[in-house]
Amino acid sequence: MKIVILAFIISLSLHLFLFKKYENKELLKNSQKEEIENKKTDVKFVKLKENKPVIEKIETEKVIEKPIEKIVEKKEPVKKPVQKETKTPVKKVENKPKVDIEKAKKLQENILQEQIVDKENSIQSKTLENFLSQKEPVNQEILNELEKLYGEEYKTFTKVQKAYLEKNLNNFQVITQRVLDRLGYPKLAAKLKIGGINIVEFMFHPDGSITGLKIINSSGYAVLDDYSIELIEIAYKDYPRPTTTTKLRFKVFYRLY
Repeated sequence: MKIVILAFIISLSLHLFLFKKYENKELLKNSQKEEIENKKTDVKFVKLKENKPVIEKIETEKVIEKPIEKIVEKKEPVKKPVQKETKTPVKKVENKPKVDIEKAKKLQENILQEQIVDKENSIQSKTLENFLSQKEPVNQEILNELEKLYGEEYKTFTKVQKAYLEKNLNNFQVITQRVLDRLGYPKLAAKLKIGGINIVEFMFHPDGSITGLKIINSSGYAVLDDYSIELIEIAYKDYPRPTTTTKLRFKVFYRLY
């Protein structure tokens, strides 16, 4: 009986061992299958979308967006009567040489000055010719006065210089006296109640300038002589100008009234 029980236990244990071993194998198989399935499930298949339907949609949208054009009847434009154009003749422009404006102005000024000088010279020459053509001088007293003032030197003067002096001697004295009246009698001479006559001399040039102004015959009073120099330096600007440089010599009078 013991032997039977022992055998039964051994056989049971063997069956249990084998059963467990089988179970372990099954478990391994199942686990492997699950791993394979899991790997398979991780891979995802993605389908690529085709572009054609997208293009079609866009084209359809474009077609829909276009506005419907209204059919308008085209009216023919009314033709106006064509006027014939009258062509004006075009003048040919000649290329003229450029003129310097400044040079032209200067030339005009020079021409005008030359004309003025020519007129003055012609007038002076005519007056001199008329004066020289006379047999007797204009005034014998003036001629005598000039000969006294200049002495023998007067004979050395040209006809033009002589004519100028004979014509203007009185003018020099009158203009000088006018300046003296304007400035007034010298105060010291008026206080001392002195007067007199002195003779001045200087070279008078055609441009209106003077040189060598001096007293050649004193009045006897330095006050009057110095005052005469001051008078001439003011008055000579109003004297008639000569055509050639001429020596002027005339008297300055100081009279107390």
